[in-house]
Amino acid sequence: MHTGLRLSSFQYYLSGLGSSAVAMGLQVVIFPWLVVGVLHESADRVGLAQMAVMLPNLLLILLGGALSDNRHLGSHLFRLYLLYLLPFGLMFIAVNNDLLSYQLLIIFGASYGVITAFIQPARESLLSQVGGEDLQGSVVRTTLVQFGAQSLGYLSAGLFDSIGLSILLVFQMVMFVAAGLFLRASNPVGEGQSKGRQRQSQSIVAGLKAVWHHARLRALMLLVGATGFLGFGVYLVAMPLMTREVYGQSAVFYAGLQLSFTAGVLLANVLYLRLRGGFRQPGRVLVISLFCRGLIMLLIATHLPIALLFPAVLVWGMFSGISISLGRMMTHTEAPEAYRSRVVSIYQLAFFGTAPIGAWMTGQLISTHGVLATFAGLGTLTLLVGSLGVFSQLWRSPAGKPAGQP
Repeated sequence: MHTGLRLSSFQYYLSGLGSSAVAMGLQVVIFPWLVVGVLHESADRVGLAQMAVMLPNLLLILLGGALSDNRHLGSHLFRLYLLYLLPFGLMFIAVNNDLLSYQLLIIFGASYGVITAFIQPARESLLSQVGGEDLQGSVVRTTLVQFGAQSLGYLSAGLFDSIGLSILLVFQMVMFVAAGLFLRASNPVGEGQSKGRQRQSQSIVAGLKAVWHHARLRALMLLVGATGFLGFGVYLVAMPLMTREVYGQSAVFYAGLQLSFTAGVLLANVLYLRLRGGFRQPGRVLVISLFCRGLIMLLIATHLPIALLFPAVLVWGMFSGISISLGRMMTHTEAPEAYRSRVVSIYQLAFFGTAPIGAWMTGQLISTHGVLATFAGLGTLTLLVGSLGVFSQLWRSPAGKPAGQP
């Protein structure tokens, strides 16, 4: 990492985040398509496979957040990123020896999920150390870099049929190693360790209590949990199945849907970055965005023509993108300093931990009722949760305060 460039810690952090996001963007498209388009598995088995990837978040992410408090985050993340070489190396060997199977994908997905469960809270905690004074701007910039880089991963996944899975797997491994190196460079040895040692004795339970007794954090986590439960299943299970069963298309079409969603996320955050002073009522914006996502899911359930499907997915991405940035920003700024890593891991648990249950449920609903009926049902539930958010502390937070202030 000793180059002629003198990058700041935050620039190194963004480089690491971007490298990781390229590889993860590939993963988001390739993994479900291997299950749907290569092995031609049924909807319930697609949901089970996605559940295997996400279940470790439900089980391990609080432990990952606790461990990030008493370790040097740069070195810790570097070691974790190197662990990705194990499942991806196993998959590379299997593909080149014609051993690809559903059981192997489950093992691969679960291994990937375990590593990710430890990486996510540690990487998010590192942001508060390297992001500088303008935390709100830093959060938005990380969202832009993350989803922009993911879009490159989606584009690369579109080459699946032409260059083959083996080359894409090698590319992913290179990106993960680069991410580990950049993140280690963003947090040189000796930085951020004393803060970790001061908090070693604090328990996971103490972090949960801190969230529960903070009215806005409690409401935020409940809303984020509903988003993960209702949204991720549709996004990760229903979308690839809709590609195959409703529109009769291939991995390129599915990658295009992912790109449209990501373009919406990026557009929303570019507009947000230009909004001076941020939102005065960020909680209300979160509630409104959830309600609007429910409307779009109902719209997609009408079997839109392709010319309208992609714009609808783009708008869906816009509402999701602003929600992601506001949720992360509010988590960092509302969290008590002494419990920040714990609160960040609880946010990650709420967002990603509820997703495996949602993915499994979505697969079961599609098996029974079909793809479009499942879009309609989950869209209706999303509207209901968004409507209930009007009665929460997020909606009632005082007007006139800058975004994120207690």
